[in-house]
Amino acid sequence: MQLNPDDFNNFLGGNGVIGQDYAWYSSNACPCVDPNSGQPDPACPVCDGQGRIYAAPVPGVAALSGAKTQRDWAQFGLYEKGDVVVTVAEDSPMYVIGQYDRVTALNETNRFSVPLRRGATIERLLGSIVSLSRVFWLAGTPATIVDGDLPTVNADGTLTWAAGANAPPEGVQYSVTGLRHIDYFCFGNYPQNRRMNQGSRLPIKVVLRDWDLFNR
Repeated sequence: MQLNPDDFNNFLGGNGVIGQDYAWYSSNACPCVDPNSGQPDPACPVCDGQGRIYAAPVPGVAALSGAKTQRDWAQFGLYEKGDVVVTVAEDSPMYVIGQYDRVTALNETNRFSVPLRRGATIERLLGSIVSLSRVFWLAGTPATIVDGDLPTVNADGTLTWAAGANAPPEGVQYSVTGLRHIDYFCFGNYPQNRRMNQGSRLPIKVVLRDWDLFNR
């Protein structure tokens, strides 16, 4: 039996049966990375200490590989909890995805709740934020909960409250709850990938790992 690349592309594609939408951010190594240790400069203002510089997102389509593939990867020895293997059609922009590229699953969301401190240099939300549902902090003695107005999330993850809004006072630690898309980085190609067969480009499998584990 021969694989028809066009039929398979349609099967995986955005209008196909099993394809899901992703945002793919190709990456380049930041010049701040130490060539001896491989560690980035934690104070680098360009890569924010991540060691990679990411391009603007490109829409792409991929599909979760079958259960057997997921089990095989889990037994391979490099598995981390949360890893997923996805199949990328040869006509998807993501076909040239490389190690450490960032990928956002646009059809999935996770609830998050994190503490931030108003006015801190690292006062920002990480990941692809979809919406916020609550902001609150503690005040008074004994402490009571104060619910605040929801801020706008800027492109860099920083928060902005409208003039006159009920916002956390400067220096106060507060809690933010909301939804965000699931972010991954490309750990690498799935073992035993074949890109070509008799002159035709074949679909590839890549391993995606939880973004929170990047550089750990």
